[in-house]
Amino acid sequence: MTETFTPPATGSPLAALFDIVAASARLTLEEERDGAETAAADHAYAAYPDTLARVVDHDAWTGYPALRDNDLQPSAVAHLGGGLWLHHTITANADYRDALTLLVPCTCGHGYIPSLLEDESDLQELLQELRPTGGRAVHRGDTGGPYCASIPAT
Repeated sequence: MTETFTPPATGSPLAALFDIVAASARLTLEEERDGAETAAADHAYAAYPDTLARVVDHDAWTGYPALRDNDLQPSAVAHLGGGLWLHHTITANADYRDALTLLVPCTCGHGYIPSLLEDESDLQELLQELRPTGGRAVHRGDTGGPYCASIPAT
C-alpha cells in the first residue's frame, strides 16, 4: 500500500523539529575536518596512553571530510616520521567504533602496508617488528619481483 506523505501542520512541534534537524543535519566541511581531528586525538589519548598519547600531539592530526559518494566517514591522519602514518576513522557499520590503522612503507618503496590496530599492545608488538628495519615492512615470501601486495603510494 502506498501512502502519500502529508507534511506536518505549520507551527506544530513536529514541523519545528523537522526544521531544526534540516538546519543542523549537515556539518560544514571544516566542521567535519575538526571533528575528525578531535576524534583521532581523543582516541589516541584514551586508548594508547603509554605510547601515542605521549608522542602524537593533538595538533599533529589533519582531518578530512566524509566522502559520501564512497560511503566513507570523516577521517584524520598523523605523520609519525620515517614515512609512517596513522589513519583514524569511525566505522560506518552498526558499531560505530574507532578504527586506527598504522600505514607502514614497504621495503620495495612502491607502497604501504596497512595494519589495523586493536589496542596498545597490538601497536607495541608491531613496532617491535618494525624496529630492526627502521620502520619498513619487509616482504614475506617475496619472489623478487618489482610488485608486492602493498597499497600503491600516490
